[in-house]
Amino acid sequence: MSTEQKKATNTRVYVIKVTGGQERNVASLVANRVEARKIHLFSIIYSEKMKGYLLVEATDAQVVSEAVSGVKHVRSYVPGVMTVDEIGGLISTATQVTELKAEQMVEIVGGPFKGMRAKVVRYDSAKKEATVTLVDAPYQLQITIDAGYLKAME
Repeated sequence: MSTEQKKATNTRVYVIKVTGGQERNVASLVANRVEARKIHLFSIIYSEKMKGYLLVEATDAQVVSEAVSGVKHVRSYVPGVMTVDEIGGLISTATQVTELKAEQMVEIVGGPFKGMRAKVVRYDSAKKEATVTLVDAPYQLQITIDAGYLKAME
């Protein structure tokens, strides 16, 4: 086993507290710093389930400190570490989009129209978007929505 493989197996996940709503910006700033300074950081994770926090995978706390010190919106370090297994619930996989057909009834499972039923008018498999007509609306309303927000009804 090479030295690089040994390092990869001994990684820990460190939690960094950041200003709420700035997770993406901080992750981008840290990623740019890691790339420019050739810091050995393995991953930077932010999740909507953990607003105000970044998860950083590295071999030790010194590497994390070097990567985030002085970055705007970084507030503090959370003491302790997490294992990769502990963050499994925070990382969600993309929903599997089934092929939709015209005239098929679907339920909207996300976005502003969540919970409403609709009928598919058109489905663009390349863009993974569907144009639907809302059934529950008092008048005909056609919207184009990401297919990941649609669930086929029986």
